[in-house]
Amino acid sequence: SSLQLDFIGQPTIGVAADNFGSYIGGGASAYFSDMLGDRFMGVALSAQGTMKDIGGQVFYLNQKRRWNWGYAVGRIPYQYQFWGIGQTEINGQTYLSQDITRYRIFLDSATGLLAYPFSMTRRIEASLGISRYSYDVEVDRLVFDQLGRVIDQRREQLPELEPDPLNMFQASLALVGDNSFSAFTSPVRGGRYRFEVEATVGTANFQTITADYRRYFSPNLNLTFAVRGLHFGRYGYGDDLTENQTLRPLFLGYETLIRGYSWESLENQECGEGSADGTCPVFERLFGHRIAVANMEVRIPFLGTEQFGLINLPYIPMELVAFTDVGLAWDPQNPVDSYDFVRSSSQRVPLWSSGVSARFNLLGFMIFEAYYAYPWQRPEKGAHWGFSLAPGW
Repeated sequence: SSLQLDFIGQPTIGVAADNFGSYIGGGASAYFSDMLGDRFMGVALSAQGTMKDIGGQVFYLNQKRRWNWGYAVGRIPYQYQFWGIGQTEINGQTYLSQDITRYRIFLDSATGLLAYPFSMTRRIEASLGISRYSYDVEVDRLVFDQLGRVIDQRREQLPELEPDPLNMFQASLALVGDNSFSAFTSPVRGGRYRFEVEATVGTANFQTITADYRRYFSPNLNLTFAVRGLHFGRYGYGDDLTENQTLRPLFLGYETLIRGYSWESLENQECGEGSADGTCPVFERLFGHRIAVANMEVRIPFLGTEQFGLINLPYIPMELVAFTDVGLAWDPQNPVDSYDFVRSSSQRVPLWSSGVSARFNLLGFMIFEAYYAYPWQRPEKGAHWGFSLAPGW
């Protein structure tokens, strides 16, 4: 009846050092349960930089009775890095410097969970928890003389750039359903949905609405039509222009939402006239406190087994996909310019992309996707390749 180890996720560890200090990277995870499968516990630890960047989570779920309950406690560090050129004053003289600014967000949270299953495929969930967002900004700076030689190197904290911490309480209620069947890289039959309302009070007060519906149609074993509609939005936050907005807006360009608009694929020449004053409309329209996404895919299992796949090669199962994605990001300060299909690189309009992709199951360890997408609202960019590590939605 006691919890015993089921498996350990493959642990990794790495160390590094440079002129500014030493670093550690890697992670480990473990999963525990009892013999009857009534109770589960997951533990994870990860590192991605200095001692500040070590995080972890513990999750526990008790399903012994009809009312399921559990908790989750964790500390998750998020890190962004920006490279730039600046100026530094040493002994009254100004020198050119090369700066790497490191922006960290630390999410500390504790949440209690409660769920009641109506059947094997539908349940209602409730949660109550507390979250704290704290910040850290530092810069690694190399200083050069007029001949381009490094004359100084330093790591400095920039507390003046750190927003005030956020302390917030959350309560949520959700209806969840899942009767889907997953294959090697993505679901192929059935459907999933989640409709959730969450209220947040504290440093920032707002409500969050999640509506996520997915359906998978299979006219035969080797063909699946998949559709998804998703909305995630913060309401009551930022409606007042004078409100101190410390929560970062949502980003629409992740490949798990719409392909063809990823952060790293954007180029300076796409900013157009806005680049002169430091703005970039093609980039800024990907941010907002509310997002809506629709996806359509045709999935064909190309490499697989005799029972599921056009070619019997079970070592690296592969799925071929034709897709169309559309998404929109907005909030009260950034309203939608038009809902029409406009091939503009600057207006805040629905963003479309179409293309093909291939998803690979790499030894059961991860799902790798390579896609070729044409982003219709980026005429200066055109079709291009992209990659992601995520299972099909």
